[in-house]
Parts: sequence; structure tokens; C-alpha cells
Amino acid sequence: MTGGDDSLTPQPIAYRLRWRPEGVLPGAHPGRGEGAEGEFRRHVDLLRQPDPRRIDLRVSLRDPHGHLHVRQFSPRRAVPVAALVDLSGSMRFGAAVAGRVAEFASLIALSVVRSGDSFGLFGADSHLREDVMLPFARRRGLESEVAALLTGAHPQGAGCDGLLDAAALLPGRRALVFLISDFLMPAPALDTLLDALWRHDVVPVVVSEATLEDELPRWGFIETADLETGAARLVFMRPRLRQRWIAAEQARRAALEATFARRGLRPFALRDRLDVEALTRRLMEG
Repeated sequence: MTGGDDSLTPQPIAYRLRWRPEGVLPGAHPGRGEGAEGEFRRHVDLLRQPDPRRIDLRVSLRDPHGHLHVRQFSPRRAVPVAALVDLSGSMRFGAAVAGRVAEFASLIALSVVRSGDSFGLFGADSHLREDVMLPFARRRGLESEVAALLTGAHPQGAGCDGLLDAAALLPGRRALVFLISDFLMPAPALDTLLDALWRHDVVPVVVSEATLEDELPRWGFIETADLETGAARLVFMRPRLRQRWIAAEQARRAALEATFARRGLRPFALRDRLDVEALTRRLMEG
């Protein structure tokens, strides 16, 4: 990720948390508790926080009761950030993992490390993929390791139960988790996975392809394949069948959005290409 043209070099993006993290590691996010440094929170009586170094003389002189006031701050803390990546067979469509998923995860890793947070990568199909896994770290160059692992990953098999194993490896304290998948899984399986991630701030990243709707022919033979089982068949596409397929996909997407909405989750659409501006807007919303 070096070169003479800065326009070709990925730049970190900002992100905001919806909660105040705990922990002891200093970082960029306003944390819980009280401290002598960090983000200004409020003024309190000196008797409540006996720290003469933080006395605010201007505010104290305006107090009609003559009380001394000190500045109170919220400490700034680091958080763990994880990418859980679905590597089941359906994710082979359009080489999504080696393309925009790798680009997305490496950009997140770059941004996380530059913010002083730690980043972990966990790929899974029916089992946890130890060949596509990086423990939490904050070292420089981590984004290149993430990109290399996902570019070389081969989605395969049926199901993504290994994501449950990945959820069990996350820290006990609250983390920011990007759940990256096409979400072509049974509703009960998705509910079980989201239940396992209950303590974390989850951002579902929905991987999809325009081909499934926008580029279906009105007439003609098309070959369909189940990328998880390998089964293939030839289908004669016609306008009425095309309409049913599109309606079914729209209904599936609406049901998925309803599942996220019930849990207060706001997904990010990773469709065809990574829109960095849209991602930045979504992450700054917290």
C-alpha cells in the first residue's frame, strides 16, 4: 500500500461508537467513568472530586456559594474491532470475497489500527477457518495481511456454522463487530448467530450482486447452480418466471431487513463495489 500516487493509497476512515467503552487501554473513543484527561464532561464540586490540579477558577469565582469547581473528563479508551466473514460456498458468486470483501475488511483494519484500536479477522464456513484468521492486533501493516488472507481464501461448503465458533472467540467486553455475509442462511440460523453476538455492537454487511435482479434476461436459457451443494440445472427464463424470481429476492431482503430492525441493527450494503463515502457516512452515524 505504498506508491508515489497518494490517490491510489487507501486512506483510513473515521468511525464513531454508540456507547462508551470500558477497559484500561487508552484510545480515541470517549469511555466510561471519570478521569483527569480526555473529553470534557462537566464541572463538579471539589469535594466530590478532590483534585486541585483541575480547579476551574473562572467557574469557581462565579459560584455564589463560594464552592470550588473542578473539571471532570471522560477518559478516552480503545476498543476491539472484529470482522466475521462468511466463507460458505454461496460467497463464491462473483468472486466477492477476493474483491470487495477483501477491500472492505482491509480498509476497516487500516482505519482501526490508525485509531489505536485492535483488529481481528475470523473467516468461517461450516467450521472456523484457521487459515483465514488473525488474532486481535494493532500493528502497522495489518491491513495488508487481511487483504492477502481474504484474496487467497476459497469459499466452500454448505452453511456458515463456524461463525458461531468465531463469536465465542470475541472478547468478553463489548466490541464493534462487522458481520460480513450474503445472509443466504435460514432465519433460525441467523437468529442463533445474532443471539451469540448479543453483547457486541454488530454492523451487518450485506454482500449482494446486481446480477441476481438487474441482469436477469427476460427470455432465454440460463444455467443456475447451488454454490454450496454444487447442484446445477438449466432454466428457461421467461418474463413471468423472471418476475417471480425478483419478487422472491425482494421478499427475502425485506425479511432480512426486518430481522435486523427488530434487534436495532443497521446494515451496510456491499453491492457490486465498495462505496467508501457511503461507508464513512454509515460509520459516523454510530
